[in-house]
Amino acid sequence: MSSGSQCAGKTTLRNGGRASVSDSCFTSRDNIVMCTDASVPNPVSCTPGSGYLSISGTDGDTIAYVRVH
Repeated sequence: MSSGSQCAGKTTLRNGGRASVSDSCFTSRDNIVMCTDASVPNPVSCTPGSGYLSISGTDGDTIAYVRVH
């Protein structure tokens, strides 16, 4: 999944509650990102990297994310 030019979007967690978003707007682990579970109030973890955002939480939940510039 790609987030496009805004570096924000939504994705659904699969494969045991994991997802990876590929986008060049994520440039390093130092990026500040915000993620929230848009389905129910479950915890979610987001880790940026060079060209991607790794997300983990509850399988099947929809996660909204954004990189803060």
